[in-house]
Amino acid sequence: MWTLRVSVTDQCSYRCRYCQPARAQAARARLSTRDYATMAPALARLGVSKVRFTGGEPLQRPDLPGIVREFRAAMPSAMLAVTTNGLLLGACLAELHGAGLSSATVHVDTLCPERYRDLMGGRRLDAVLGATLAARSVLDEVKLNVVVQRGRNDDELFDFLAFSEEHRVEVRFIELMDTGIAAAYAHDAFVSGAEIVERLGATPLGRPDPCAPAERWSTCGGVAFGVIASASAPFCDRCNRLRLSCDGTLRGCLYEPGTVSLADTEAGELDAVVTHVVNHKKSHHPSRRSLHVFSMAESGG
Repeated sequence: MWTLRVSVTDQCSYRCRYCQPARAQAARARLSTRDYATMAPALARLGVSKVRFTGGEPLQRPDLPGIVREFRAAMPSAMLAVTTNGLLLGACLAELHGAGLSSATVHVDTLCPERYRDLMGGRRLDAVLGATLAARSVLDEVKLNVVVQRGRNDDELFDFLAFSEEHRVEVRFIELMDTGIAAAYAHDAFVSGAEIVERLGATPLGRPDPCAPAERWSTCGGVAFGVIASASAPFCDRCNRLRLSCDGTLRGCLYEPGTVSLADTEAGELDAVVTHVVNHKKSHHPSRRSLHVFSMAESGG
């Protein structure tokens, strides 16, 4: 079974230092809801079990509920999820749920309002956390993603676990990935998954799915959390992800420089083109090849 990440926009109003450290680039052409309606059935025929809508910030697209609806029609049994900074989540939660969204992951790198402005460029941490808790009562699954950064937020690990235990929202701690766009920052702020686990004195729970990016752990107090260590312990050999960018390019690896355009493909040829990408999927992780410089906002994380 395949999982699909669909980046619906490369634009974001936030400015996380490791993702968009400088002024945002001009937006690329974006697929329309009709385009997704054409592509989704071909992708569904692969046996996609999960679709995650990403960006940039996917909720900046007012037609996201319509996009979700097209994928739900093509993939009735798939999990449909969104990764978001959460700022706009409260306003569109009901509509997204009605369209078929079943899961949300909210990106929050700190629980301190002052740090939130500095690390992420946002000013409404209270609204984001409020929307996260509201989503928990509506959706099947809600999680927090935290990119751990040395000297910036790595002193908040236990704070996030306390939040998780109080509000029943599982936290996933993520290693800072060097995509080349902020290499010095990534090098200076990197904290390994192994160090995170050691600091928390955790014991392994394993992976719920062999292809899942997060390995689950538990503290001595029984609080479960995830760690995504894609930089220090890449899981490329188990990867079952495909990535569709906002301009319609399909790739088999986050780091892959070459892509195939679905936007330029006739509807009758979509199955063959998608199958070609799947058959040629391989790792382009920088631990194995030279680094392809990109922004997470560009590739969908």
